[in-house]
Amino acid sequence: MPEAVVTVHGDVVLPHQALERLRRDRPGFSYRAFARMAGSTSPNLLKLIVDRKLNISASGVAALSAALELTAKDQAYFEAIVAFDHAKTSGEKDRYLQRILAARSQGPVTELQRERYDFFSQWYIPVIRELMTRSGYDGDPASLAGQTVPPITPGQARKAVKLLQRLGLVRRDPESGRWVQTDKAISTPSEVYSLALAKHTRTIFSMGREAVDRFGPDQRDLRGVTLGISAATYAKVKQRMEAFWNELMALGEGESEVDRVYQVVTGVFPVSQQGKDPQ
Repeated sequence: MPEAVVTVHGDVVLPHQALERLRRDRPGFSYRAFARMAGSTSPNLLKLIVDRKLNISASGVAALSAALELTAKDQAYFEAIVAFDHAKTSGEKDRYLQRILAARSQGPVTELQRERYDFFSQWYIPVIRELMTRSGYDGDPASLAGQTVPPITPGQARKAVKLLQRLGLVRRDPESGRWVQTDKAISTPSEVYSLALAKHTRTIFSMGREAVDRFGPDQRDLRGVTLGISAATYAKVKQRMEAFWNELMALGEGESEVDRVYQVVTGVFPVSQQGKDPQ
């Protein structure tokens, strides 16, 4: 398992135990000595990194890894973190995040982060939560697999149920024997959450396109409108959409019997460059 780390710049981390080992094993170790080991002409290279005043370039990873005497496994982990920090798109960041989580998969804290990420990023997890708290659920997770659209595998359904239980998002009511949703909220670091949310949004909008052919007009309502509006009007649109979402949430929370799970998708986004004010 990679070593414990400390944050140094954005999402880039430096192996803390490796640094402490160098200080312990080399009595004359100093910032200047480390800079020479890393092939840098800056005598305060390490201090700038630790103080989060200097980003680590992709080309500098090998030199830093050699200076820190990292193993091949730890260097690969370090490279993934630096690549994550340099990634420009959410898709790229998501790929490198998977490498980081895989490298740290044995740690209980990292496993919890992975589970939280899975809840936010896998479209069917919230669906399974809704299905298993219906009155018709027989307690067999595999029976839920064929109820999702599109269907998931029994294995995915079982993992989803276990995940919901571990995160404390469902519980069995001792009196009725039914599974019920809890009010517990889960949190995850903002960067991880934003990546999971971006992945979830891409998946849901893709499913919306498929719904045009999958369901008839009596089962789906998908609309779009193109508007030319100002920034002030856009702010009003967002306010009204927020009020709409709050009303939807209240409607869902007021349901006592659920006979179907729906995905509600709305969106507003620019389809042109922002214009300049007329002279």
